[in-house]
Amino acid sequence: MILVGQFDSPFVRRVAITMNHYGLPFERKILSVFTDFEKMLAVNPLGKVPALQLDDGEYIFDSRMIIDYLDRLFPEEIRLIPSNPEYRIQVLRTEAIALGLAEKCYERGIEFSRRHPDKIDLDWAERLQRQIVSALFWLESQNPAPWLCGEVITQADISCAVAYTFLREKQQIKISSGAYPALEAHCNRCEALPEFKMSAYSAKEAAQSGWKPPDL
Repeated sequence: MILVGQFDSPFVRRVAITMNHYGLPFERKILSVFTDFEKMLAVNPLGKVPALQLDDGEYIFDSRMIIDYLDRLFPEEIRLIPSNPEYRIQVLRTEAIALGLAEKCYERGIEFSRRHPDKIDLDWAERLQRQIVSALFWLESQNPAPWLCGEVITQADISCAVAYTFLREKQQIKISSGAYPALEAHCNRCEALPEFKMSAYSAKEAAQSGWKPPDL
Protein backbone atom coordinates (compact mmCIF):
# COMPACT_ATOMS: atom_id res chain seq x y z
CA MET A 1 0.00 0.00 0.00
CA ILE A 2 1.09 3.58 -0.68
CA LEU A 3 0.12 6.46 1.63
CA VAL A 4 -0.06 9.83 -0.10
CA GLY A 5 0.68 12.95 1.94
CA GLN A 6 3.11 14.71 4.22
CA PHE A 7 3.91 14.15 7.87
CA ASP A 8 3.15 17.75 8.78
CA SER A 9 -0.53 16.81 8.37
CA PRO A 10 -2.26 15.32 11.45
CA PHE A 11 -4.68 13.52 9.15
CA VAL A 12 -1.89 11.80 7.21
CA ARG A 13 0.01 11.06 10.40
CA ARG A 14 -2.92 9.38 12.13
CA VAL A 15 -3.30 7.00 9.20
CA ALA A 16 0.43 6.24 9.18
CA ILE A 17 0.52 5.68 12.94
CA THR A 18 -2.50 3.40 12.70
CA MET A 19 -0.72 1.34 10.05
CA ASN A 20 2.43 1.22 12.17
CA HIS A 21 0.38 0.11 15.18
CA TYR A 22 -1.13 -2.73 13.18
CA GLY A 23 2.23 -3.69 11.66
CA LEU A 24 1.06 -2.92 8.12
CA PRO A 25 3.98 -2.06 5.81
CA PHE A 26 3.47 0.85 3.43
CA GLU A 27 5.34 3.11 1.07
CA ARG A 28 4.76 6.83 1.00
CA LYS A 29 4.30 9.30 -1.82
CA ILE A 30 5.12 12.76 -0.48
CA LEU A 31 2.78 15.25 -2.13
CA SER A 32 1.65 18.66 -0.88
CA VAL A 33 -1.91 19.89 -1.32
CA PHE A 34 -0.42 23.29 -2.16
CA THR A 35 2.76 22.82 -4.22
CA ASP A 36 1.58 19.55 -5.79
CA PHE A 37 -2.08 20.43 -6.19
CA GLU A 38 -2.41 19.23 -9.80
CA LYS A 39 -0.86 15.87 -8.90
CA MET A 40 -3.14 15.62 -5.88
CA LEU A 41 -6.22 16.20 -8.05
CA ALA A 42 -5.14 13.23 -10.14
CA VAL A 43 -5.10 11.11 -6.96
CA ASN A 44 -8.15 12.52 -5.17
CA PRO A 45 -10.83 14.55 -7.01
CA LEU A 46 -10.85 16.94 -4.04
CA GLY A 47 -7.08 17.38 -4.06
CA LYS A 48 -6.93 16.47 -0.37
CA VAL A 49 -4.75 14.21 1.78
CA PRO A 50 -4.53 11.56 2.96
CA ALA A 51 -5.12 9.07 0.19
CA LEU A 52 -4.21 5.41 0.39
CA GLN A 53 -3.46 3.37 -2.73
CA LEU A 54 -4.38 -0.25 -2.14
CA ASP A 55 -2.46 -3.19 -3.54
CA ASP A 56 -4.91 -3.48 -6.45
CA GLY A 57 -4.23 0.15 -7.43
CA GLU A 58 -7.53 1.54 -6.11
CA TYR A 59 -7.44 4.70 -3.98
CA ILE A 60 -9.46 5.38 -0.87
CA PHE A 61 -9.72 8.88 0.61
CA ASP A 62 -10.24 10.71 3.89
CA SER A 63 -8.61 9.58 7.12
CA ARG A 64 -11.90 8.34 8.59
CA MET A 65 -12.62 6.12 5.60
CA ILE A 66 -9.04 4.84 5.46
CA ILE A 67 -8.96 4.02 9.17
CA ASP A 68 -12.32 2.25 8.96
CA TYR A 69 -10.88 0.15 6.13
CA LEU A 70 -7.73 -0.63 8.12
CA ASP A 71 -9.65 -1.54 11.28
CA ARG A 72 -11.70 -4.09 9.37
CA LEU A 73 -8.55 -5.97 8.40
CA PHE A 74 -8.14 -7.07 12.03
CA PRO A 75 -10.15 -8.96 14.67
CA GLU A 76 -12.60 -6.87 16.67
CA GLU A 77 -10.75 -7.39 19.95
CA ILE A 78 -7.63 -5.53 18.76
CA ARG A 79 -9.21 -2.75 16.70
CA LEU A 80 -8.34 0.83 17.60
CA ILE A 81 -12.02 1.72 17.27
CA PRO A 82 -13.89 -0.90 19.33
CA SER A 83 -17.13 -2.54 18.30
CA ASN A 84 -18.78 -2.56 21.75
CA PRO A 85 -21.51 0.10 21.34
CA GLU A 86 -20.94 2.05 24.57
CA TYR A 87 -17.15 1.95 24.30
CA ARG A 88 -17.28 2.74 20.59
CA ILE A 89 -19.35 5.88 21.17
CA GLN A 90 -16.86 7.06 23.80
CA VAL A 91 -13.91 6.58 21.43
CA LEU A 92 -15.68 8.13 18.43
CA ARG A 93 -16.85 11.13 20.45
CA THR A 94 -13.31 11.84 21.67
CA GLU A 95 -11.89 11.24 18.19
CA ALA A 96 -14.40 13.73 16.76
CA ILE A 97 -13.29 16.47 19.16
CA ALA A 98 -9.61 15.74 18.43
CA LEU A 99 -10.18 15.86 14.67
CA GLY A 100 -12.20 19.04 15.09
CA LEU A 101 -9.30 20.57 17.01
CA ALA A 102 -6.93 19.74 14.14
CA GLU A 103 -9.39 21.10 11.57
CA LYS A 104 -9.89 24.39 13.41
CA CYS A 105 -6.13 24.83 13.85
CA TYR A 106 -5.74 24.25 10.11
CA GLU A 107 -8.47 26.77 9.26
CA ARG A 108 -6.89 29.36 11.55
CA GLY A 109 -3.53 28.76 9.93
CA ILE A 110 -5.01 29.30 6.48
CA GLU A 111 -6.58 32.57 7.62
CA PHE A 112 -3.26 34.02 8.78
CA SER A 113 -0.73 32.31 6.51
CA ARG A 114 -2.45 32.02 3.14
CA ARG A 115 -4.64 35.12 2.95
CA HIS A 116 -3.50 38.64 2.11
CA PRO A 117 -3.29 40.64 5.40
CA ASP A 118 -6.00 43.01 4.18
CA LYS A 119 -8.41 40.10 3.69
CA ILE A 120 -8.03 38.36 7.05
CA ASP A 121 -11.38 38.05 8.80
CA LEU A 122 -10.52 38.77 12.43
CA ASP A 123 -14.02 37.91 13.65
CA TRP A 124 -13.77 34.51 11.99
CA ALA A 125 -10.27 34.00 13.39
CA GLU A 126 -11.56 34.80 16.88
CA ARG A 127 -14.39 32.29 16.46
CA LEU A 128 -11.85 29.63 15.41
CA GLN A 129 -9.69 30.48 18.42
CA ARG A 130 -12.66 30.01 20.73
CA GLN A 131 -13.38 26.62 19.15
CA ILE A 132 -9.74 25.60 19.58
CA VAL A 133 -9.69 26.59 23.25
CA SER A 134 -13.03 24.91 23.89
CA ALA A 135 -11.80 21.66 22.33
CA LEU A 136 -8.58 21.79 24.36
CA PHE A 137 -10.50 22.29 27.62
CA TRP A 138 -12.85 19.41 26.77
CA LEU A 139 -9.99 17.04 25.95
CA GLU A 140 -8.10 18.12 29.08
CA SER A 141 -11.21 17.35 31.13
CA GLN A 142 -11.07 13.73 29.94
CA ASN A 143 -7.91 13.42 32.07
CA PRO A 144 -6.03 10.74 30.10
CA ALA A 145 -4.27 8.54 32.64
CA PRO A 146 -2.65 7.12 30.65
CA TRP A 147 -5.28 6.79 27.87
CA LEU A 148 -8.37 8.78 26.97
CA CYS A 149 -10.84 5.89 26.74
CA GLY A 150 -10.18 2.87 28.90
CA GLU A 151 -7.07 0.87 29.66
CA VAL A 152 -5.54 0.59 26.18
CA ILE A 153 -4.59 2.99 23.41
CA THR A 154 -7.39 3.71 20.92
CA GLN A 155 -7.89 5.86 17.85
CA ALA A 156 -8.97 8.65 20.22
CA ASP A 157 -5.43 8.75 21.63
CA ILE A 158 -3.76 8.76 18.22
CA SER A 159 -6.02 11.52 16.91
CA CYS A 160 -5.65 13.65 20.03
CA ALA A 161 -1.86 13.38 20.14
CA VAL A 162 -1.31 14.23 16.47
CA ALA A 163 -3.69 17.19 16.77
CA TYR A 164 -1.83 18.53 19.80
CA THR A 165 1.53 18.09 18.07
CA PHE A 166 0.12 19.87 15.00
CA LEU A 167 -1.01 22.75 17.21
CA ARG A 168 2.39 23.04 18.90
CA GLU A 169 4.77 22.32 16.05
CA LYS A 170 3.19 23.51 12.82
CA GLN A 171 0.60 26.06 13.85
CA GLN A 172 2.78 27.19 16.76
CA ILE A 173 -0.29 28.35 18.65
CA LYS A 174 0.90 29.71 21.97
CA ILE A 175 -0.25 27.74 24.99
CA SER A 176 0.23 29.09 28.49
CA SER A 177 2.63 26.95 30.48
CA GLY A 178 0.71 24.41 32.51
CA ALA A 179 -2.64 25.23 30.90
CA TYR A 180 -3.27 21.65 29.72
CA PRO A 181 -0.98 19.40 31.82
CA ALA A 182 -2.89 16.17 31.15
CA LEU A 183 -2.95 16.78 27.39
CA GLU A 184 0.71 17.76 27.35
CA ALA A 185 1.69 14.58 29.19
CA HIS A 186 -0.59 12.48 26.99
CA CYS A 187 0.89 13.90 23.79
CA ASN A 188 4.46 13.36 25.00
CA ARG A 189 3.60 9.80 26.07
CA CYS A 190 2.13 8.99 22.67
CA GLU A 191 4.89 10.65 20.65
CA ALA A 192 7.44 8.50 22.52
CA LEU A 193 5.80 5.28 21.25
CA PRO A 194 7.52 3.44 18.35
CA GLU A 195 4.50 3.72 16.05
CA PHE A 196 4.54 7.51 16.47
CA LYS A 197 8.31 7.85 16.10
CA MET A 198 8.21 5.89 12.84
CA SER A 199 5.95 8.59 11.38
CA ALA A 200 7.08 11.66 13.29
CA TYR A 201 5.94 15.20 12.54
CA SER A 202 8.10 16.64 9.75
CA ALA A 203 8.95 20.35 9.82
CA LYS A 204 11.07 19.74 6.71
CA GLU A 205 8.07 18.57 4.71
CA ALA A 206 6.06 21.55 5.97
CA ALA A 207 8.77 23.92 4.75
CA GLN A 208 9.00 22.17 1.36
CA SER A 209 5.33 22.93 0.77
CA GLY A 210 5.90 26.63 1.38
CA TRP A 211 4.35 26.72 4.83
CA LYS A 212 5.18 29.56 7.19
CA PRO A 213 3.80 29.62 10.74
CA PRO A 214 0.93 32.07 11.25
CA ASP A 215 1.90 35.50 12.49
CA LEU A 216 0.12 35.19 15.80
